Parts: sequence; C-alpha cells; structure tokens
Amino acid sequence: MEAKRSSLATFLGGAAVFVGCAGVVAFLVPAFYAERVNELKAERGWTSTPADTVQTKSAQASRLKGYSWVDRTKGVVAVPIERAMELVVAEHGGASGEARK
Repeated sequence: MEAKRSSLATFLGGAAVFVGCAGVVAFLVPAFYAERVNELKAERGWTSTPADTVQTKSAQASRLKGYSWVDRTKGVVAVPIERAMELVVAEHGGASGEARK
C-alpha cells in the first residue's frame, strides 16, 4: 500500500510541477512576444499614436491637394492629384483610350 501511495505522490508532484511550468511559460511567452513586437516597431519607426496617424494622414491629404516644388532647379512641380489625372487623360487621348495623333 505504501508503494502505491509513494508512486501516486510522485505522479501528483510531477503533474503539479508540469502544470506550474506550463503556467509560467503561458504567462511569460506573451509578455516577451509583446516586448519584442514593440522593439521591432520602434526600430522601424512604427511607434505612432492615433493622434500622430491623424496628423500624418492630414498632411498627406493636403500634399495631394496642393501645388509645390519637388525640384525647383529642374522645374519639377507637384500638382494636385485631380489635376494630374486630368493631364494624364488629356495626354493619352481622353476617356476612350485612343492615343493623340
């Protein structure tokens, strides 16, 4: 009877150690993963806040809607996206897709 009790105690002790280790791993892995993700985001410059994102989108939208110099010495100008699309359509013969003659 003592042998059965000893083997049962050994089994339960091993099971408790296994469950404890699994719990520690289940807690630590997500923490280390989140930390590594944050490090990678910082390395790549992806650490913006929602306010930063709104500001960036607003700046990009205003750039698409206005004229500005890209390279003044070469005479390269940025035009509003709508105007650029009109120029491309006109350059390629209108909506039908026919080339200008």
